[in-house]
Amino acid sequence: MSQLAPESVGATMVSDFEVEMEAFPGRGPRRINLKKAAPFGWTSAIMLGGVGLVDRAENTVLAGSLSALKDEFGINELQTGILLSAPSIAALLLVVPAGKFADTRNRTWILSIVIGIWSLLSFGSALAPTFALFFLARLLLGTATPLTIPASASLAGDLYPTAVRSRAFAILRAMEYFGLPLGLVIGGVISQSYGWRTAFLVMGVPALILAITVRFVVREPKRGLADEISQLAEAANEGFTSSPTNNGAPASAATSSTVSGPSNSSIVVDASAKPISLDKTAAFDPADPGLPINVEQAMGEDSVELSMLGRIKQVLSIRTLRYIILGQMLLFAGFSGLFSTVTIYFERINDLGAKEATLLTGPVGSLGLILGSIIGSIIGDRVARKNPGGRVTIAASSLALSALCLVLFVITPGLLPKIVLFVFINAFNITALANIGASTSDVLPASKRGSGFGIAQFLITIGSSTGALLVFAISQLVINTSFSGQETTEALKQGISFGIASLILPFSIGAVLIFAARKSFDRDASSALADANSGLLAPSPQIH
Repeated sequence: MSQLAPESVGATMVSDFEVEMEAFPGRGPRRINLKKAAPFGWTSAIMLGGVGLVDRAENTVLAGSLSALKDEFGINELQTGILLSAPSIAALLLVVPAGKFADTRNRTWILSIVIGIWSLLSFGSALAPTFALFFLARLLLGTATPLTIPASASLAGDLYPTAVRSRAFAILRAMEYFGLPLGLVIGGVISQSYGWRTAFLVMGVPALILAITVRFVVREPKRGLADEISQLAEAANEGFTSSPTNNGAPASAATSSTVSGPSNSSIVVDASAKPISLDKTAAFDPADPGLPINVEQAMGEDSVELSMLGRIKQVLSIRTLRYIILGQMLLFAGFSGLFSTVTIYFERINDLGAKEATLLTGPVGSLGLILGSIIGSIIGDRVARKNPGGRVTIAASSLALSALCLVLFVITPGLLPKIVLFVFINAFNITALANIGASTSDVLPASKRGSGFGIAQFLITIGSSTGALLVFAISQLVINTSFSGQETTEALKQGISFGIASLILPFSIGAVLIFAARKSFDRDASSALADANSGLLAPSPQIH
C-alpha cells in the first residue's frame, strides 16, 4: 500500500516521530507526536460521548416516568408504546439530511445548536398542560436528536486514528448508553419523589450547559485527519524516507520541508513519488501520483453539493456497510426496546415499585455498559492490530451472546439471576456497538463519513422506534386475546413477558447479518484507504 508523504498534507517532519501540520483549519500549524495513540487526547471523545449521554438520558427519563404519566393522562399499553416510539419515528425526517450536514458544515456548531434545542424542548415537555402538547414536545425533540449522531461519529473518525478507534467509539457508545440507565433513574426517582414534570426540568439543565461547553472545547478537525496520521505513523514505524534526491540517495524524513498549498487539501502519494506542487490550477492525472492534485477537481465540482440520493447510493454501494447497518438497526431495536421497558418488566414480574425498579435497573445497566466498554475496546483494538476485520467478528459474536442471555433472562425465575443476565446483555451489546462503530469508520472514506453515519442512523432510528412499540404491541395482543382486554395483574405479567421475549428475534437476525459483513470487510476497508490515497477527501467547510 502506498504511504503518505508528509509534504503531501502540508506537514513538516520535525523529528523521526513528530510532524507539524495544520490539523484544525484556521488555527495554525500544530506539532503531532506520531507515537501517541490519540495525538489530541481523549477530551473530545468524552465530550462527544456526553452528547450521546444527554440524548439517551433525555429519551429514557420518559420510560422512568411512565407510571406517573399513565396515572396522570390515563393512557393504555398501546398508547404507551406509541409515546415511547413516536420521537424516533419523527427523527426519520432529518436523519439522512443530518449526514449531509455533517459532511458539509462545521460539526461543532451543529452539535451546540441542536443540544440547545434539546434543552428548550425538555423544558417544554415539563410545562405541557395536556397529553397532546406533551406528545407534540416529544415529537419535536425526536426531530432534533438525529442531527447529533452523524456529526459526533464523523468527528470521532477524524480525530482518532484507526489503532484506537474501538477505544474511541467505546467511549462514545458507553457514555451514550450510560444515559439509558441514568435517564431511568432520574425519571423513576424524581418523578416518584417530586413529580414527573420536575424530572424533565432537571434534564434540560445539563443539556444547556453541554451546548455551551461543546462549542468551546471540541475543535473542528480537517476531514480525514486521523487517516492521514495513521498512515504517517505507519510510515514512520517502517522507517519512512521522503522523495529521492538528485543523486538517487533517499533524503531523511526529518529534513522534509513544508509544502505550501490549500489548507483543506489532503493529498496522499507514494513514498517514492517525485516532489509535487499543490497548484490548484493543475490537472489531475491518477496514473501519475507525482503530478499535482486538485482536490476539488478530483472529487468533481458538485461533490460537496452532491444530491442526497447520490450520497445514499455512494454509501450503500459499500457491501460491508449495508450488512453492518442492517444488523445494527436490529441491535438497536432489541437494545432500545429492552431498556425502555425493563423497568415496567421488573415492576410487574418481580412486584417492585417504580422507584425500586429504576434504582435497580439503572446501576445494573450501568455496570454492564462499563464492563462492555472496557472489554470491547481492549479486545477490539488488540485484535485490529493484526486483523482489523476481527472487529466485525467480535461485534457479531457479542450480539449472538446477547440474544442467548435474553432467552435465559425471560425463562429464568428469580430476581438475582435476571439481574446478572441483564448485566451480561448490556455488556455484550456495548461491546458489539463499540466494534461496529470502529468498523463502520474503517470502511467509510473520510469524505463520506458524515453521510455514512447519517444513513446508518436512519436505519438505527427505525430500529429504536420499533423496539418499545413491539414490546407493548405484543403485550397488548396477549392481554386482548388471552384475557379479553382486561388488564389484570396476571394479564400484565404475561403481556410484558411475551413482549420482552419478542426482542430475541431482532438480536438473533442482527448477529447473522453482521457475521455476513465480515466477508467483504477487508476489500471495503482497502477501498476506503485507496480513496484517501487518491486524494479524494472533501474540504472542511465552515458553517454559513
